[in-house]
Amino acid sequence: MNPDKDYYAVLGVSPDAEDVVIRAAYRALAQRYHPDRMAGSRIKAHARMSELNEAYGVLSDSEKRKAYDQLRNDRMDADGSRFDDLEEEAPLGDDPLEKDWRIAIKYYPDLASLEARLAHFSWKLANTYRAYLLETRQFEPRESLAGLMENHFLSAHFGSNEKNLEFARKLIMARQRKAALALNETIRVLGANADPKRVIGRIARDFDVRHLAVNKEKIHALLSGARAATADSTVFAQILSELGGTIACNDEHRPPDKTTYSKVWKIEFDGSHHEFQTEYAFRTWFRRDVLPVAERLAR
Repeated sequence: MNPDKDYYAVLGVSPDAEDVVIRAAYRALAQRYHPDRMAGSRIKAHARMSELNEAYGVLSDSEKRKAYDQLRNDRMDADGSRFDDLEEEAPLGDDPLEKDWRIAIKYYPDLASLEARLAHFSWKLANTYRAYLLETRQFEPRESLAGLMENHFLSAHFGSNEKNLEFARKLIMARQRKAALALNETIRVLGANADPKRVIGRIARDFDVRHLAVNKEKIHALLSGARAATADSTVFAQILSELGGTIACNDEHRPPDKTTYSKVWKIEFDGSHHEFQTEYAFRTWFRRDVLPVAERLAR
């Protein structure tokens, strides 16, 4: 048993996978990687089979799995979860489950799209889905099962914050692999509950994927108010927040003998910090630098 190895990743299943899932995944992968089936180097095929057998030997034994999970959890607490699946391609060679799967699709046509969606996240995930259904023959809850597997996969690699998870989902579905890997690394370093505004804003800038990081419908709804001559700064602040910026008004130093005073507007946007001594200055900057960005993303 080696806690440095991710046996769940080897079999392409989530850490909370049931025994039947582990068994089905192993059978499917063992057939795929059998030296007599797998195209290419027999040495690599034997090495892969050895890896599969090691993982299955631990995860199929309840006592060994319990001990491994404890060691793995201790390791994960220190190192976090690395996301490697997006860098892997499905192996060459015939899929031993293909024939049975095609029969199943004849009767449940939506299986094809459900499996294809899971394949965006990981070929292992799609393969496990296929293997589980063919093993258990429980096809009726196929849609909810696919959704459950997708959510487990995302939470395992991108933490528990809903905004970070939804951003990860959009990145993967849009095939923004480098951005998704960067997001995983960020969550691994900063923690599962890392501030989504800060994290998403930085990834969106670094990889030019802001269109995937914003709620276009919400921005579009706010824009009509922002364009009006009588627009107040509340609308501007809402748009700025939707774009990943932050705004704070500092009025802690109001002179005690004055009823009127100027707030200090402190802004963080696009990785830059701005400070405005008046609301007018803030509004002028917003119309010049932020409003065009919002309009472009809302199209």
